[in-house]
Order: sequence, then structure tokens, then C-alpha cells
Amino acid sequence: MPGFIHRLFGRDDKECEELKQGPSLWDKGSPDGWYYHSKASGIGWKKWWGRSLPAHIGMELILYLVLYYIIHIVYKVGLDESKEEFEALVTYFNKNLSPLSKDLTFLLGFYVSQIVRRWWDQYKLLPWPDSLVLLSHGLVNYEVKKSVKFFKTIMRYSMLSYILCLRRLSKALRKMFPSNQALIDVKVATRKELNLLESQGDLGRIWWMPLSWAMTLIRNSKDNKFIPSDQKILIDNISKFQAGLEKVDDHDHIILPPLYRQVVKFAVYVYFALSLIGSQELEKDPYTFIPIFLILKFIFFFGWLEVAEAIENPFGNDDDDFQICELVSRHLWAINKNINQFKGPPKLDDDDEEDNDGPHVVTLNFDLNKKN
Repeated sequence: MPGFIHRLFGRDDKECEELKQGPSLWDKGSPDGWYYHSKASGIGWKKWWGRSLPAHIGMELILYLVLYYIIHIVYKVGLDESKEEFEALVTYFNKNLSPLSKDLTFLLGFYVSQIVRRWWDQYKLLPWPDSLVLLSHGLVNYEVKKSVKFFKTIMRYSMLSYILCLRRLSKALRKMFPSNQALIDVKVATRKELNLLESQGDLGRIWWMPLSWAMTLIRNSKDNKFIPSDQKILIDNISKFQAGLEKVDDHDHIILPPLYRQVVKFAVYVYFALSLIGSQELEKDPYTFIPIFLILKFIFFFGWLEVAEAIENPFGNDDDDFQICELVSRHLWAINKNINQFKGPPKLDDDDEEDNDGPHVVTLNFDLNKKN
């Protein structure tokens, strides 16, 4: 949700993507929500406002200006004998605050750069199941009976681990799957599988167990002739899938030191609290009524800080967070579409093939009368 004030009061009204109704797990996915948030789909008013500068710091700026003008009115109207003392105080504050802006720029810039780097690293670490399905077309013998069901089970276990791992981190995904029963309702897990998982402990801590089941199925696939050879290729890619989730989970344990975040926020808040006095326009200064330079500094520094605040937890339920629910729905849709391509492309008729036997003629024209 945009803005420090909104986060302070815990307002979070964004709706979570819901899976479609369908007879099987793979019929419940949809790419619409995921591609709706893409840049290529265009930016409407609703999409723009949730991620705009006014939505993030507009309310804070208005409240800050109200405080500024209260002090300004007191200075202009309420002070008589002590006006000179107040002007001396303003001059003193302004003189000492000016050098601090450079230090604050360095402190805040380093903090935001670290947050942005962690934010992008976490997204790059999220594994995509598309490569597993793509490999299956070169490894799985889909002509063998029940081979499609075999590989769909492997992909279901992969998505179950994906959901269990990210559900512990993502507020949005906890709305999508609010209970363990929800996993059964969407058919990403069976009752027996869920009972076995629950008997081992908290599902958010043993999210890797379904991937272990997938490895066991692959080990036995040679005997069943589902994967005649090169099972190690699929095993290696599932291991990479697990490693990606493990690294995402690690980011939840190894965080930026909270002390550094507290220092940055303290520095920004104190700087602008003192600027309420140090940036007051005195009678000797040209009177502009609107503190233009103070507003610009507020937008620069608080906008910068808001960038870090908005993406510090990318698994939240804000417009600037990862669209995890939409991504899960997209993965289910893509897995289903991709597996259904096991029959291969349509056979080409003679008329569809390009005729490459004909002569290839190249015509060159030269102007001999052209002078350089």
C-alpha cells in the first residue's frame, strides 16, 4: 500500500488473485492477471495511481506543509518582541542543516541501493517451472501409457513446494491459500499427501518434501519406461528449482541490519523536523509564500526513502510487490499448455515446405559514370 501513513495504520485493501474454477488443478490457472501488470499491457489510471508519487508521499507532504505554515503564521503574526530571536534561530538552523544534506544523500543513497539490489536478486532467484516442462518433451516418452499423468504429478509436486515455500513469506499467497485445506480444494495436494506433510511439522519449514517425492518418481521412471534414459538431466533441473527456492527463503533469514534502517529513518525525520524551522522564509528574504526548495527536498528525500519502504518486503500485497498470486496462476496455466504439446508440431505437407531448389539470382547495378 502506498505511503508511510497507510502502512502505519495497516491498510491493505488490495484484492488477491483467485484461481479459476476447473475440473483439475491445471484448468484453474490463467495468464490474465500476470500479463495485466506488464508494461506492454499499457498503464491506465488505476495502475498508474497505485504506483505514483502522489499516492506514496502526497499525504505526508500535505501534513508536512500544514506544520510548516502553522509555524510560519506564528512567526508572522504571533511573535512581536521575540521575532528577532526566532530569525536568529532560523539562520542558525539553516546554516547547520545545509552541510547535513550531503551526508544524508550518501546515507540514504546507499540504503536504497542495497534494498533495490536485494529486491531484484530475490525476483531473479524465483524459479520458473517452464524449463522443467520443456525438458520433459526431450526426456519423457509420452507414448507410454500414464506417462502424462506421471509428469503432471512431478509438476504438481514442484508447484506444491513452490507454494509452501512462498506462502510463509507472502501475505498475498496466504490470502490465496489461507489454510492447508485450501491446498486440497485446488487439488495441488491430496488428503494423504497433506496428512503426511503435517505429520512431519510446519508445512512452511518442510516445503522441500514434495520435491523429494518428485525425485523418487524420477528414480523409478526408467523401470516404468517413462524416462528411458538421462534421468539425471531432469534431476539436476529439479535440484536447481529447489536451490532457487532455498535462496529466496534465505533472504528472509539474512536481512539488512535493522539498526541501519533505523539510523536512516531517524536521520531523515530529524532533518526535516529541524527544516520546519531552518527553512522558514524571513522578512529580509524574497517572499514566495510557497517553500519551493523545501518541497523539492522533501520529494527527493522522502520519495527516495519511500522507494525502499515500498519494495523492502517484495512478498507483500502492494502494487510495488511481486505479483505472486498472479504468478502462481500463470505457472499453472503455462504448465498445462506446455505439457499438452507433447504430440509435437503438425506434420508439414509437401505444399507447406519451402522450395529451396530453385536458382538464386542476385542483381547488381553499377553506375560507371558516378564520380566521387
